Amino acid sequence: MRLDQARPRVIFDSHHPKHYLTVRRLARRCEAHGIDVVWTAREKDVLVDLMRADGNDPHVLTTGRRGLVGKLGELVQYDYKLARLAREMRPFALMGKAVSLAHVGRLLGIPSLLINDDSAAANPQYRYLGFPFAHRILTAECLGETYGRRQRTYPGLMELAYLHPDAFTPDPAIRTELGVAPDTRIFLIRLVAMDAYHDVRQQGISRSLLDRVIEILRPHGQIYIVAESELPEDLTEFRLPCGAERLHHVLAECDLVLGDGPTVPVEAALLGRPAFAFSSYIPKNAYVRELERRFGLICGYTPGNEAGFLCRFARVLEDPASLQQWAERRQAMLAEWSDPTDVYWEELELVYRRAYPEIGAGEPALADGA
Repeated sequence: MRLDQARPRVIFDSHHPKHYLTVRRLARRCEAHGIDVVWTAREKDVLVDLMRADGNDPHVLTTGRRGLVGKLGELVQYDYKLARLAREMRPFALMGKAVSLAHVGRLLGIPSLLINDDSAAANPQYRYLGFPFAHRILTAECLGETYGRRQRTYPGLMELAYLHPDAFTPDPAIRTELGVAPDTRIFLIRLVAMDAYHDVRQQGISRSLLDRVIEILRPHGQIYIVAESELPEDLTEFRLPCGAERLHHVLAECDLVLGDGPTVPVEAALLGRPAFAFSSYIPKNAYVRELERRFGLICGYTPGNEAGFLCRFARVLEDPASLQQWAERRQAMLAEWSDPTDVYWEELELVYRRAYPEIGAGEPALADGA
């Protein structure tokens, strides 16, 4: 992509599909206001495919590596490549969730806006690798952590930037696309690879628990599994037969969603679908606890409590009122939490105006349109 060197530009960096989706609408606002957007990413899961499906052409700087040493090496390489690109592009801001943005921004004197809803207990490295270097820290109120004057909190979650009703409309045609009858119940299981740098010594859904869940669900409807790692041959029949860009439309039709990474169950919960998260992360993750205790939108369990999980799981599955209950709980959540895109936009506009002080008081503000 050839950029006009005279035009302002911003770099949006993503290491996970959620990171990209969180700023996707923000990037469209930028483009609508004459700001060029440069996308950077690491090759991880379906991230790059998702970006390209939207017509974007990201700079893919590294490929995800395994092991602590490999990940530290990747971080150094990513920082170097991002710094080299930023020095060439000279954006007025760097924005996203990855810590490399903060490192490069501090090194080159470019404001970095770091978006993060992960608790320090769940992702302790982020507290030391990201926040100290960021120029601005944007977090959900429910995180319950204070990082000084550089921090701004908002009532909501990152995921509402792409799943709030103002941002997302489910496509009921997804059932036809999947070949599922209107009266067939749909269940989705998300399995993560547990190979992120913060996944050391963490546990998720074991194969024995997965087999038990499938045994319970199979008589009731259609099961789909979305996995970061290659599925074993005996589970390939459950592979979701559509692209990653259609996942949220599938979630919106699900009767029950289960995962051992927080993102997909949280996304299902925000869409008002019965959601279960099962992993050792649960007690450490503030936003999962908030969705569970405050709104009743997700059921969280940890390894060692498989019996309690299966009991609650079966109870919700057999309850004909569960879908209506979750829909009502979602409305209660939406009455208190909002789409954070406007907050991100306001923060980016402040940086823009500092970078371009020649914009006078009579000029229209960036935030005057969607």
